[in-house]
Amino acid sequence: MNGGNFTPGTEKKRPGIYFNFKTTAQQRITLGDRGTVALPITMSWGEPKTFLSISGIEDLNKKVGLNIDDKSLLLFREAKKKAQTVLLYRLNEGEPAKAQISENFNVLANYGGQKGNEVTIQVTENALDSSKRDVVTYVGTDIVDKQIVTDVKELKQNKYVSFSGEGEVTITAGVTLSGGKNGVPSVADYTAFLEAAETEYFDVIALPNNTSEQLKATFVAFIKRLRDDQGRKVQGVLANYPADHEGIINVTSGVVLEDGTEITPAKATAWVAGASAGANFNQSLTFVEYEGAVDTLERLDNDQVEYRLSQGEFLFTFDARDRTVSVEKDINSLTTYTTEKNKTFGKNKIIRVLDAINNDLTRELKDLIKLRKANGNDIPASDDGLQLVKTLITQYLTQLQDGSGITGFDSETDIMIALNEDRDGFLIDLAVQPVDAAEKFYFNVEVK
Repeated sequence: MNGGNFTPGTEKKRPGIYFNFKTTAQQRITLGDRGTVALPITMSWGEPKTFLSISGIEDLNKKVGLNIDDKSLLLFREAKKKAQTVLLYRLNEGEPAKAQISENFNVLANYGGQKGNEVTIQVTENALDSSKRDVVTYVGTDIVDKQIVTDVKELKQNKYVSFSGEGEVTITAGVTLSGGKNGVPSVADYTAFLEAAETEYFDVIALPNNTSEQLKATFVAFIKRLRDDQGRKVQGVLANYPADHEGIINVTSGVVLEDGTEITPAKATAWVAGASAGANFNQSLTFVEYEGAVDTLERLDNDQVEYRLSQGEFLFTFDARDRTVSVEKDINSLTTYTTEKNKTFGKNKIIRVLDAINNDLTRELKDLIKLRKANGNDIPASDDGLQLVKTLITQYLTQLQDGSGITGFDSETDIMIALNEDRDGFLIDLAVQPVDAAEKFYFNVEVK
């Protein structure tokens, strides 16, 4: 089903659900679950060029085969500090580690990457039958596989390695695989990531790359296409790129972690994307602390902060009073304001509310259409159909208002539904007022 924006007075060629949102907030809303971030990283192990949905450590171990403390998972750890689910995409294929136990007995890691260099194969005589051999696969000091065989060709591929050859299984105290390399992802690898992401569901997507301006431009075009042409209201996070668009967050400062690790703006896109995805429709990231950070890469004075905020830059601030690092202001890169997109569109909390309306109402209307069709009915292009759709929207927006996402909602005046000119669809005008976050506090203090 198609979606996106429309221009009043023109008819779309494809059936679908189309919205047109203005500053007065003919927007969309719902209380759908948030928290999914799409993240491309260079890993030391795992299947390349595919998305893996990771919600916890169990998922990570089972689906990827890495421990949470693996060095190559730095960006994953930063994103997961706030996100519920990370759609992890391995950019690199790398070089697989390998070993030759004997002339007729070879071992090859299942994936490229340095993790393969931690695999050791040990072969011993079986305690119960001296004609058989115990072939044990270790990752570090952990036993991950054990097979009892009499011939090399009987060995089966396990989670980490495959075996080849035939004949005698040579006894060895332990041979460690070597030659595994992570490799460096290319611009083409990132482009493949974006192509693959187009068919995935996520709230926010990160581009932790600061070396290619062409790639950044491609990323911005990708987000605009999803938002404006396909009706998928997602946000993208990149570093040092003034996109001037409400769908793009431009991170221009970094932090220092407790262990001294420097998180550059490009790397910080992972945390920002995770935090933005994890933030509910009624939450702002302004003043939210960056967990585990003890300083910023650069400390800015007041004038610098004010100027860079005016340029649509997402900044982190170090507070010397309690030695914490937090988000200065939860803004996106929009800096050019119009009558259709005023200054409030530069605030991510507002965008999250409006995006929620679009995504949730689209989903709810699709579900309603599917339910009706499953029962042998369509939504009639009549007064009955108008009332059916209005009831769904009213229930949704009322729930959103109860959750402090919007305010002042009146179903009698804020929802206008009519049949389109061809009388085969509905024109729906919504007026919503998102609740902004309190970011400025003024005090009058009298000391006596």
